[in-house]
Amino acid sequence: MASLPAMYTKDIILLIADFIFAPLFRFRVKMVSFFGLSFILEEEDKWKFSYTKKSPLIQHSVLRDTRKPIDSFNDKDSVYLNIIEGIVLISASSAVCFAFRELIFKSGKTIPEYFAVGFACFMLLFSLKYVLITVYVHLIVMKRLGGYVEQLIGRLKHGETFSALDLKPVSELGFKNPTFVEQEQYYMVYMGYLAEIGNTEAMRQPSHMVMERMRERDFILQDGLKYYWLIYYFSDVEPNKANADLLLQKIGNVIYDDNLPNAKRVLAYYVFNHEHDLERAEELVTEGFAALESGTFTNAERILERSLLTQLNTRIIKAKFNTDTRL
Repeated sequence: MASLPAMYTKDIILLIADFIFAPLFRFRVKMVSFFGLSFILEEEDKWKFSYTKKSPLIQHSVLRDTRKPIDSFNDKDSVYLNIIEGIVLISASSAVCFAFRELIFKSGKTIPEYFAVGFACFMLLFSLKYVLITVYVHLIVMKRLGGYVEQLIGRLKHGETFSALDLKPVSELGFKNPTFVEQEQYYMVYMGYLAEIGNTEAMRQPSHMVMERMRERDFILQDGLKYYWLIYYFSDVEPNKANADLLLQKIGNVIYDDNLPNAKRVLAYYVFNHEHDLERAEELVTEGFAALESGTFTNAERILERSLLTQLNTRIIKAKFNTDTRL
């Protein structure tokens, strides 16, 4: 009974901490979601309301502050922010436990007193869990596939293109027993690499593996990019409208409210291949090209998105020409 209020309190404290401390390390809170009601920070520093599928979670995402130059970022910035988050959570939960210290060993507690003790214990438990997971990520995961993915993202941020990464399937990387989470993280980078070099055949196995995982669980904000790649895959590489529609239904308005070029590109491919609406597909491609200079994207991502948008634009022109010819 006290666990949910404790978990939500932990999430809100973490959100407040990130609003306060993330800017010190060149990060910003870019999205906040309360039970499916989402608020997205756009380039104009305006918060836009969106609605995803109803969820029992309070979530938020912290991303690089795109107003800062890329070369001003330090690889340790996220570590420092995580340390402060841990200190804030442990301090807050310890303060709650201290406030209810007399109730912990009290006999004959009333129901509200049992709730207060349970709330304090769960607060401390959730805070410790967050800290332990963070420590595990930085000390253990960074030496595994997850750490390799972080290195790849770092290379992209420092100017390398996706095609320069020279990536291989997970099975050929040499990491022992990679977790599903690590494979999903790698998938998002690997798909960019495969799309840029035009190797669509190699997309099949990882896309079907990730699709089965997404089919089994509700959408969360951290899965957004995975959904984008899957919708693209099942719209263009291996057209499957049922899969694409399921993903769009689960992601809700997040993709429709996203003004970044990859969202416009994914929707353009969906509309072109599944709805066969050339005019709407062309509009989305135009919006995608216009969004390419968004500060949120690295140069590598701009190169990739420009290429994929150009490819689709060429196909739209050809399709319109063929239609006009038949008329």
